[in-house]
Amino acid sequence: MTKSEFIDLIENGGDIMFDCLDKHYTILTWTDDGIFIGEQITETQKEEISEYFNSAEDLVANFKVHGIPLGELIDEVNVTFCN
Repeated sequence: MTKSEFIDLIENGGDIMFDCLDKHYTILTWTDDGIFIGEQITETQKEEISEYFNSAEDLVANFKVHGIPLGELIDEVNVTFCN
């Protein structure tokens, strides 16, 4: 999947779940506060990691996984669910 395809998926999707660098994330596009992205809670996770973005482009450019913008990790993104 390309960065443009992932942005299109976010813009046209509802709920999206994906894995990236052994972490699991959920994107919700329908919230009142903007596009939500959050790391799925695991037993080893100490705190909830979540953010809201105004656009899919903003999310892909500025959400970071291990300090790296998601857009730079697009080859590591594995979409596991999308409706």
